[in-house]
Amino acid sequence: MVAKDFIDLFAKFNYANRVAVEDFSDRINLFTVVLFLIACIIVSAKQYFLNSISCYIAVKPTGDNYNNYLTDYCWVHGTIPLRADERMPQTPSEWDEYDRIRRITYYQWVPFVLGLQCILFYIPHIAWQAVCAQRSGGDLFALVKSAAEAATSERGAREKQVKRVAEFLEDMIDGQRDCHRPSARRRLEHRAYEMCGICVVSKRLGTCLVFSYLLVKVLTIVNAILQVYLIQRFLGFYADGSSGHKSMELGKTYDSDGAVVVVPNENENLNGFGFGLTVANHIRQGRDWPETILFPRVAYCRVPGIRLVGVENTYTAQCALPINMLNEKIYIFFWFWIMFLIGACVLSLCIWLVRMVIAPRRKDFIKRFLRIKGVLSRQGTQIVRADLDDFIDVYLRRDGVFLVRMLALNAGEVITAEIVTVLYNNYVKHIEEHEATSSVEDEKAALASKENPPSYV
Repeated sequence: MVAKDFIDLFAKFNYANRVAVEDFSDRINLFTVVLFLIACIIVSAKQYFLNSISCYIAVKPTGDNYNNYLTDYCWVHGTIPLRADERMPQTPSEWDEYDRIRRITYYQWVPFVLGLQCILFYIPHIAWQAVCAQRSGGDLFALVKSAAEAATSERGAREKQVKRVAEFLEDMIDGQRDCHRPSARRRLEHRAYEMCGICVVSKRLGTCLVFSYLLVKVLTIVNAILQVYLIQRFLGFYADGSSGHKSMELGKTYDSDGAVVVVPNENENLNGFGFGLTVANHIRQGRDWPETILFPRVAYCRVPGIRLVGVENTYTAQCALPINMLNEKIYIFFWFWIMFLIGACVLSLCIWLVRMVIAPRRKDFIKRFLRIKGVLSRQGTQIVRADLDDFIDVYLRRDGVFLVRMLALNAGEVITAEIVTVLYNNYVKHIEEHEATSSVEDEKAALASKENPPSYV
């Protein structure tokens, strides 16, 4: 039962046929959640069910359980990595200093941090779902899904589904219109909208949905940047390629006489470019991990307080950390993956700003669908073009154009062209009926004035 639920969880992420109110960068962010979840499960299995650390001492006390005690103590307390050219600490005070500054304990927390990052990457998706449910005036996911289903339906059922989607979209657009009487506040809001456009957030003016989407994009970018910072701080990474806290008295090498030898570290400082670039630079220079002590495979552990015959003995254990081989690959991959996500989201944000802010781009986008269906010719009359501009700017507005964009991205341009054509035809029909009603009322008013001429007496 549990296995079936687990399989169903991953079956939901069918990205090839996924239909939602999102673009490519949103899918990358959601796929990142799955990657972190998989990594969390793998590291947890390796850490808690397989061998994650193995410690050894040359001379050990007798007892069957001492090896288990030694391994568990070093796992809980942490280990001290040393470079290959570093001298071993000789005195208890040196060991205490190394333990205070060099001790690493991050590998115990890797599954929990990966789980936390998985949740953090899922937050933008939850925020956008909440906006679609609470601020859009309808179920946007059902709208896009219905349009995608119509794209694969037969002709008879297709026309009915297109009309139903168009009616649903009309209800959402009409439901967000301002039905209140004009007031000074609303006139000021309209004036600000004419000057600033999308910067004025208003559901009634048709900017709330697109502004919320752009805000979620910014949230995704900020979250990804903070994730990179979290990874580097969690691993204790520094710009010079080292890991863990440093001290002026640590990390020095000694010659055979015990004199300090200064080892130059040229081309090591990358001025804070980041963890992944430092790793790539180490690979390019042929530097191995024992030299940089990033994800050490072998470290040392000081085990104090073992009392034998009234004497307290301290032992130094050498520990192998096979879990760090896995952690190394995971974090290198995730650093570059998050950088790719940041780039994709920044590009997507810029594209959406151009699409929604620049008026000619919005109009050309809608006109293209009407040309596909033959409703609008390139040599259309001025009256038709004026009605079309009102259809885009006054009727659809930015939120309506945004929804049409999402339909085109997720359901296809062919079905979107049919939906836009139905919307435009209904709009023109409504305008003609309104003009006919207005002309009839004007004629009635004129006849009434003739039958009852004004009296000047």
